[in-house]
Amino acid sequence: MAPHRESLGDTMSHARISLCHVFVLVESGAPEAAKLEQAGLRESFRRVHPGQGTTNVCYCFDNAYLELLWAVDGTDLASPAVAPTRLAERAAWRSTGANPFGIALRTEPPEAPLPFATWDYQAPFLPSGRTIPVAHASKDPRQPFLFRSPGSARPDQWTDGRAGERQRGAGLSEIVALHLMLPPGLEPAAELRQLEQAGLLTLGTGEEGPRMLLTLSGLTGGPPKRLSLPDFGWSVPSCP
Repeated sequence: MAPHRESLGDTMSHARISLCHVFVLVESGAPEAAKLEQAGLRESFRRVHPGQGTTNVCYCFDNAYLELLWAVDGTDLASPAVAPTRLAERAAWRSTGANPFGIALRTEPPEAPLPFATWDYQAPFLPSGRTIPVAHASKDPRQPFLFRSPGSARPDQWTDGRAGERQRGAGLSEIVALHLMLPPGLEPAAELRQLEQAGLLTLGTGEEGPRMLLTLSGLTGGPPKRLSLPDFGWSVPSCP
């Protein structure tokens, strides 16, 4: 067996950056959630994004969470404030060829800048004056939506109850690895290369791309599991 691998939150601690959450654009109402429930995962919380035209359902792990996101209002998605995110194309990724994934980072301290250039997304659902820093490369809908999260703490440190029991019932603890696959011929954005060099994720290409693989550690030394997105398939990582 391979030696214990640090969680993503620990791997980037020297750079004061860690994974906050990932999102995947899904069908309306998130029917894909059934595959998570069948694997023993339990919903942590839901949120509507007024003015952005989306809503979500989230599944918390100890260090980060998985967000299933879907479109509910095309007019909001096409508004001048939201259009630069390319969420409309991302929501329709099956027909547009856009990337359905988002990668949200936490920084410590929370106001610390990301290690690459960003633009300020004035998300309509945030309080006035607050913005979300987004990587410039994310204006290309073929690349994942890369941004700094408004949140600043791990789910196991939340005090408002939203995280619930996290995924203890499924015997899972943390997101310990993130592998992102892009379609052949598409070069990863420089920002993604920076994150790969820092150890936050790994990159690859494949005919099945775009695809994301999340490796989830087991509780108390239990076996890890791997979740493939956007197909929501489960597997057990093999030992090198």
